[in-house]
Amino acid sequence: MARRPANPRRTASRRSRDDSVVMEQSEKGRWVGGIHFSGFSLMMMVLLVLGVVVLAPNLKALVEQRQQIADLRQQVADQKSDVESMQRERERWNDPTYVQTQARERFFYVSPGEISFIVINDLDEALLSDTSEPISDQLTTTDVDWASSLLSSIMTSAFTPVKDDTGGDEPGSTSTPSPTPTSTEKK
Repeated sequence: MARRPANPRRTASRRSRDDSVVMEQSEKGRWVGGIHFSGFSLMMMVLLVLGVVVLAPNLKALVEQRQQIADLRQQVADQKSDVESMQRERERWNDPTYVQTQARERFFYVSPGEISFIVINDLDEALLSDTSEPISDQLTTTDVDWASSLLSSIMTSAFTPVKDDTGGDEPGSTSTPSPTPTSTEKK
């Protein structure tokens, strides 16, 4: 069989591609081949990984504890400021002038010989409802005797007969009526 001569352009381009692939592989091979692991370096890497695995949870716990300590210190500082404000308040209540002022403002107390005026409905007239009905200045009386009305009401409620479950009247007893059954038949 006769071979045809190869196209010199195709052959050159194929060779350059093959050479570049071989070159890349040889560079990678040289880099990987340049790394040599001795027993010491391997043992140091194992110790480093082991140290990270062992120390990582402890470092996490340490950071969390530091955060809790900072939070608790903040709470203590807040509580100290609360205690100081309460102590100042207590010292104010030990002052008789402050106690007297509070009694005047809160309970409307006055000292002997003073006259206190309290203004009722001290509101703006625009906020009040409009009442156009005149207010009567005459007293009205009722013709009902309240004492006899109260006594008759008590006597009426005490001696009213209450029906029991059997249907009979039983004075003085209290019972609740029982529900009556109803028919729900369909035709």
